[in-house]
Amino acid sequence: MRNITRSIAIGGALALLFLGVTFGAVSMLRPGWLLQVAGARPTPVSVATLVAIVAAGGPVPDVTPLPTSTGAAAPTAAPLPTLGGACGAPQHMTIALLGMDTRGSQVDFRSRTDAITLVNVNFASATAAMLSVPRDLYVPLPNLESVGIDQDRINTALLYGDIYGVPGGGPAEFKQTVELNLGIRVDRYVVVNFGGVKAAIDALGGIDIDVPYAIYDPSFPADEGDGTVVLDIPAGPQHMDGERALQYARTRHQDDDYHRIMRQQLVLLAVRDKLVSPKVLPQIPALLASLQGLGRTDLSPAEIAALACVGPRIDRSAIQALTIDGTMITPWTTPGGASVSIPNRDRIAPVVQKFLATGQAGATAPAARH
Repeated sequence: MRNITRSIAIGGALALLFLGVTFGAVSMLRPGWLLQVAGARPTPVSVATLVAIVAAGGPVPDVTPLPTSTGAAAPTAAPLPTLGGACGAPQHMTIALLGMDTRGSQVDFRSRTDAITLVNVNFASATAAMLSVPRDLYVPLPNLESVGIDQDRINTALLYGDIYGVPGGGPAEFKQTVELNLGIRVDRYVVVNFGGVKAAIDALGGIDIDVPYAIYDPSFPADEGDGTVVLDIPAGPQHMDGERALQYARTRHQDDDYHRIMRQQLVLLAVRDKLVSPKVLPQIPALLASLQGLGRTDLSPAEIAALACVGPRIDRSAIQALTIDGTMITPWTTPGGASVSIPNRDRIAPVVQKFLATGQAGATAPAARH
């Protein structure tokens, strides 16, 4: 029993951080946090008002949910077929790693998912691919026609699904949005508060990143309040604690969202490198404790164990990092004045094909990342 418990604990940590911001998987948060608004009666709010609040990054009031069939059960995560191999895993699994843009003490703050990375793990070939999706990608959103929403930024899908009571909540809305627009079926999700990323990296003793070029951001948002701080990170090898790693992954004033996506991938890969090190095992209890209350997931304990099993077998050179970048979108300003990115589906399609083909015969071999 002790070995099983230890295996699940190690599996949880490996699954959470090897795959990036899978940091919240072990905490297994209850998904019904919206229902914990004590005694609050939903108040109708217009779509225009809601969109304005979301665009400004502010808190969203309780809203009247979408009507649902009486007694209808919310969808649950469907079990994946297994191969019966050493890891008892399916051939592949696609997981959405979502970072929620909340700061300081805003643990339960309803917000957008401003870090979106899809991970395709091929258990049979011990390979993986990461696909980072720009938060401002302007796409059709399913299930929301009755409240007057037909399209918006992709980072609003989880938020809208939760506050409007879409069957299955925000995770179901996000999964369906990705499948509708990218043709990628998301099997599982992990969403984590950015504070959870910081706490987890600290519990690991920090991470090491070879920063490709210096970062200087004189107006990086302060963790609390509306002030700013100066962020100065030299180029070259850097050891980063949780706060510095999160700052590195979030800054964009020096360049743009697409360079920020590159930095987020470097952080994810650095976490993976740290996690597969034998030296990290004594830090797992602190890691698990740091994640309590900072994320939610639909990964089962068995799936976490399978990810833990395959994680150390996936070499760094077998992880392909892909991005929907600035050459694959058209900048556009909505009638309401929001700057968004219109996807060029013809240019995005080959990247999606590479992502889905990871580990398959004839797939393009991933370049090593150091």
